[in-house]
Amino acid sequence: MCGIICEICYTGKSLIRNDDRILERNKNRGPDCNSCTEIYLDDGITILFYGSVLWMQGLEPTVQPVQTETGVLLYNGDIFDETWTNEKSDTQQIMEKLDNASILSSEDIVIELKSLKGPFSLIYYNKLTQDLYFARDKLGRNSMLFYKNESSLLISSVLGRKYECIEVPATHIYVLNIKSNDMTLVPWNCEISDTTSLEEWKSIVQNQQCLPDDEFIFPFDDSIQLDDKDNIVKYIENVTENTTGKLDVMKKLMDNNIINDMVSKIIDLLSKSVQIRLKQQPNKCKDCLASNNTTCNHCTTGILFSGGLDCSILAFMANKYLPEEQIIDLINVAFEKDGNSTFEVPDRKTGKQSLQELRKLCPSRKWVFKEVNITREMLEIMQESIIGDLVYPRQTILDESLGSALWFAARGEDEKNVSPCRVLLLGSGADELFGGYTRHRNAFKRKGWTGLRKELLLDWSRISFRNLARDNRVICDHGRQPRLPYLDEDFSKFVLELKPWLKCFPAENLENGIGDKLMLRLVAYKLGLIDVATLPKRALQFGSRIANKKEKGSDISKTFRK
Repeated sequence: MCGIICEICYTGKSLIRNDDRILERNKNRGPDCNSCTEIYLDDGITILFYGSVLWMQGLEPTVQPVQTETGVLLYNGDIFDETWTNEKSDTQQIMEKLDNASILSSEDIVIELKSLKGPFSLIYYNKLTQDLYFARDKLGRNSMLFYKNESSLLISSVLGRKYECIEVPATHIYVLNIKSNDMTLVPWNCEISDTTSLEEWKSIVQNQQCLPDDEFIFPFDDSIQLDDKDNIVKYIENVTENTTGKLDVMKKLMDNNIINDMVSKIIDLLSKSVQIRLKQQPNKCKDCLASNNTTCNHCTTGILFSGGLDCSILAFMANKYLPEEQIIDLINVAFEKDGNSTFEVPDRKTGKQSLQELRKLCPSRKWVFKEVNITREMLEIMQESIIGDLVYPRQTILDESLGSALWFAARGEDEKNVSPCRVLLLGSGADELFGGYTRHRNAFKRKGWTGLRKELLLDWSRISFRNLARDNRVICDHGRQPRLPYLDEDFSKFVLELKPWLKCFPAENLENGIGDKLMLRLVAYKLGLIDVATLPKRALQFGSRIANKKEKGSDISKTFRK
């Protein structure tokens, strides 16, 4: 993961040249190389481009920013497209495409940006037209922040609490003309663009990001009839009415050819998603990369591991695609609670349980279970000095809890050492796709399958507005690349098109631990993760014991106030 900054200086006075903290936070994201380029316009405006690189694709690192006669590119991301060559980095290949397009028209640049497949945020400056393009992928998997005052405009992966910034929405590609300050907003999913002033756009985004989840509105056609041509709903109901025991229910559900084939298709697509996310890397740990070792048997890939359903499936699949001699770190975080020195929190217990199942199924793999134990004192110090700046502009108690838990987990430091991995697999997106939240069960209880379908689509529509950018900022601070297999375009497209009962089945007689994320539980069952298949869903903030249940998650955190 890279750190990118673009600053437009209107008065010649730069903000980031005098802010070592911003540069440090961005350099942490890309520790392999960094560089800076300035462009001077004829009206006294200076554009500064800074890039730090975490090398992941191509035969060698590509120093950023990349500059040609026609443009300047800052790119932070991963292109997972098997039609692209492995001989060049994705950064180089994107620049070649944009360079050719910039000679033609703005429409051609937009076409190239829309063709990109994978998580990214990027900034591209067209020297010929003085247009600045900036965007996050349409799922919002990477971070991009925006700040403006009278003297400067900043676009950066990370900023901090001293800048009243906004997260750039992942809904559009943005085209800012440096001369006029007009903004063209190009939606990802249609051809109709809109033009507005920079200030008006900023005001709209600020208001939008203050909206609570229950005020988020999206287009939904509730006239669509959910037909069950294959009688799957009736079949599942019959099985659950006449079968006791979660595992017996799963066994009988898998006897249905349609369900069995569906589970196999999900396994195939998810396996492919995991495979390409493990393939696209230098396949060396931090230490071997730094010392130029030709081979590496250490841990190159870690997994943020609560022991739950989502991450255990990823761990099992990672075993298939990583070299057998390499270690896989399973990173499990726990927090001190009320002065209690024990770290045997719920996620620690679940993690150890699932570890045993992985060892049984994959006996030739060396699994390292890293117990990351965080005292209350250490938590408070790091929240104030570092984590607060990374989480910002998110400021709620829930942001504080989740952001802190992920920051310490991604650091990967236990009593013995720090994980040397450069790639981290996360289970983000599984709950939204397969109905893992209590609100999905409540929606089904209130309005049946139509209500559940709407709730699932609502979750997906607002996924880019919620926690992905925050999580990206806190994880990448450790110079590791987060990769999210459940949010792969091909995989998510397939799951989104399934009928709701082929994702989850939150009926009264299918309690938590089976009805929620039913299809994903059947995936675990078919893979042989029998114990994992029935583990109940548990939120990270409660499983790690970082959260205080007496506090309201939506309240503003005192720790993170500027």
